[in-house]
Amino acid sequence: MNRCFSHRCRENLLRTQEEQNRCLSSAIPARLLALMVLVALPILAEPGAAVRGQESTSKVEVSPAGNAQNGKRLFASRGCGACHGSEAQGAVGPRIGPPPVSFSAFLNFVRQPTGQMPPFTTEAVSNSELADIYAFLQSVPGRASPGASLTGNADKGKRLFTSYGCYECHGLVGQGSTQTGGARIGPPAISLQAVTEYVRHPTGQMPPYSGTVVSDQDLADIYAYLKSQPQPPSAKDIPLLNQ
Repeated sequence: MNRCFSHRCRENLLRTQEEQNRCLSSAIPARLLALMVLVALPILAEPGAAVRGQESTSKVEVSPAGNAQNGKRLFASRGCGACHGSEAQGAVGPRIGPPPVSFSAFLNFVRQPTGQMPPFTTEAVSNSELADIYAFLQSVPGRASPGASLTGNADKGKRLFTSYGCYECHGLVGQGSTQTGGARIGPPAISLQAVTEYVRHPTGQMPPYSGTVVSDQDLADIYAYLKSQPQPPSAKDIPLLNQ
């Protein structure tokens, strides 16, 4: 959604299309194609799904029973408040309380973040400590968002997604692009309120969009369009990968 990168993004899109055409014209063996699809699957999954570290390979509860009081202490001692505010209300970094994502997504992001946030290993903060921090974030009162109760129109959202130039970094259906660095955002894994919060106060290279540039209703429409996109298939549903 950055008009400043329009020219560069269009060049990248054209270059990507040319590379795809060359790939399609070559005879790729079936097993090699299967391997390519398998490698690409993490990109289609929830951002940060591939987590490094031995501890992260174990099954993680989606809603762990964390200790909110201990989580508040850890939030301060690990320096989280320096960027996200003492009550996770947002400062240099975005507002993260209450958390807009599941615990597993929260854990994955802490291990493999995007933007300027550094990664935190299990030695720096364990999964159980993150469960306590997550419990603290859940206890933080939510901030009312004027766009949270809006109903979006997917057809209008599709037009806005194009007219605002969102597709130039995030792809025509929000699938993301390694060429432009735009993350996969369709279908969105977070709430409309969380999307609105991020668009207003983003991290990384994305510029902020105020309500005078993109209204809450426009964001609700764009969200409805992205929400209408189908989920990517799992590996077991791809016949080529099960031969």
